[in-house]
Amino acid sequence: MNEQKNDHEAIQPLAFTPLAENTGAKRFRLKPLPMLLGLALIASLLVMAFLLSARSVVVKITPDNARIDISGGISFALADHYLMRPGDYQLEAEAEGFEVLQLPFTVGKDDHQLLQLEMQKLPGHLALTTEPPGAEVSINDEAVGAAPLTISDLTPGDHTLTISAQRYLPVTREINIEGMDTTQSLSVQLEPAWGQVSLTSSPPGATVSVGDEDRGVTPLTTELLAEGEVIKVALPGYKTWQQSLSVAIGETLAVDDIQLEPADGLLQLSSTPSGATVTLNGAYQGTTPLDIELTPQQTHQLTLFFNGYKTAKRSLTLSAGEQQSMSVQLQANLGEVQVVASPADASVWIDGVMRGTQGQTFTLPARQHRIELRRAGYATATRTVTPQPGLDQVVKVTLLTEQQARWASVPEKITTANGATLLLFKPRKPFTMGAPRRESGRRANEVRREVLLTRPFYLASHEVTNRQFKQFARTHSSSHAGGITLDQPTQPVVRISWEQAARYCNWLSGKDNLTPFYREENGKIKGFAPSANGYRLPTEAEWAWAARATSGGEKRFSWGQQYPPANRSGNFADTSAGRLVTEPIKGYTDGFAVSAPVGSFRPNHRQLYDLEGNVSEWVNDYYGIELGLGSRAEKDPMGPATGDLRVIRGASWRHGNITELRLSYRDYGEQPRDDLGFRIARYVE
Repeated sequence: MNEQKNDHEAIQPLAFTPLAENTGAKRFRLKPLPMLLGLALIASLLVMAFLLSARSVVVKITPDNARIDISGGISFALADHYLMRPGDYQLEAEAEGFEVLQLPFTVGKDDHQLLQLEMQKLPGHLALTTEPPGAEVSINDEAVGAAPLTISDLTPGDHTLTISAQRYLPVTREINIEGMDTTQSLSVQLEPAWGQVSLTSSPPGATVSVGDEDRGVTPLTTELLAEGEVIKVALPGYKTWQQSLSVAIGETLAVDDIQLEPADGLLQLSSTPSGATVTLNGAYQGTTPLDIELTPQQTHQLTLFFNGYKTAKRSLTLSAGEQQSMSVQLQANLGEVQVVASPADASVWIDGVMRGTQGQTFTLPARQHRIELRRAGYATATRTVTPQPGLDQVVKVTLLTEQQARWASVPEKITTANGATLLLFKPRKPFTMGAPRRESGRRANEVRREVLLTRPFYLASHEVTNRQFKQFARTHSSSHAGGITLDQPTQPVVRISWEQAARYCNWLSGKDNLTPFYREENGKIKGFAPSANGYRLPTEAEWAWAARATSGGEKRFSWGQQYPPANRSGNFADTSAGRLVTEPIKGYTDGFAVSAPVGSFRPNHRQLYDLEGNVSEWVNDYYGIELGLGSRAEKDPMGPATGDLRVIRGASWRHGNITELRLSYRDYGEQPRDDLGFRIARYVE
């Protein structure tokens, strides 16, 4: 019961008291009208700012109908111009028939700016036909093909069109291409470049050809170029008629009746051996093999000649157009030649053909032959011989080894670029330098020693003259001695140092394209190259060999073995030089107080002039003294490797005593003198 009572008990409402209202705060509400007015004000300010900062840009583009689009910033199009703020923009323009134009540009700070542009037209095309078709076409001198054709992608403007076809007059035209991707059409009628030629022949029916083209048979009227063409009229059994003719364009040329002549006969002539000289009725025709045209129905005389063979004669007659072959076997006129050679196994070649070995007798036609003797290790020897019937001949040859042949080909005499003559020497035996201890006048530096020269060399026949040296040193003067000149062109050059002489040798080597012998640095001689073939001073051993060595021993003086010399034995200190020298030769006269022109006296036994006398001579070697004799001959000595002084050899116009006039006399020095010159030498290789 109590539970039921509770279930139906009424729910009573509680008293509610609301929170106290905050009367100090008010809620903000946006009102539409003021907001719109504010936005309008801001927009007006922005527009005003744009208008104040914008610049007027006028854009003019050809063509006028181009569609323009500008990007890159705010711009307003107003009538014929744009308002743009300064800055970078991109313009793009399009128009039918024109290339699309794309251009970046910059608006500057100027109030008014102009952008003026022109769009490029697209290429055009030309459709070309010709009459006749197939004409060759070129445009602006460049071939483009044969008509009909369409020439594409031509730049707008003027072009030169050339059209040509065989047998038609060429056409050249100026055409204007509109472009804009349009195709223009052109048709060209070519004018003929020919006339007509009318031909008849007797007999008729002859074939007519113009150039290489057959046109028909006579009688015939055919085309002929106005510039002229070669016409041939041919009929079997007759000579071909041929002539170059021309005709005016559009006209007809009538040629008089062509009288064809019977054709020559043709003889194809050969002989054994070939190369025989041929005459026809006494007139020279050539050499076999040979084709000869013969007048028909006549008897002709042929004669064949060949050196070493009997003359052959033939007579023949040919009909018109007949061809005949003839071969003539020539009969030799023979002679005998015996070939004898050393070594015994040398082979014999005659006219390039191997015929056997030496010692044989060969029967040969009586004409000139080339005979060669060959053997391995030897140089081939060549002789020419003309055998004669009834006369026996002998050819004798001694073959040289290749080395012997090489030396045999070396010239015995050479001439330098400035006219000096050098003679070839090939010493073969040892000789003795120096002098015996008991020889009157001997000096301590004349130690005896055996020397062998193995390298062939050239030695100048004369001393170097003033004229020759001044080609190298133009300002040099040999001056004078006691008021007597030493500077005449043909006198030997003096007052030069050893180094000046060596430098002259190098200069002359350059003139003759030889390898310089002396090593030169900054105008100074720093040594030499023994293997070089350029000009040089002779070695002391070469000078001594050339002056002294003979098959009977070494000469004491240039004139013999006794002192004093006979008059004019050489240019020494004679009585006329008494005031210039301290020791003249009593009673001796040579005709010159100082140096004489080179070659004024007789040469020595080797055809060398003034080796002793006239002037003393620098040689290549440093000065030194040998201490004793070796057991073997010294080969090709070139003196000490170093030194301060150079060797001087030979007496001069200042020398007169027995010591100085001996060929073994050795002097030395480093300074120039008025009686000291030089001569040149060089190795062969």
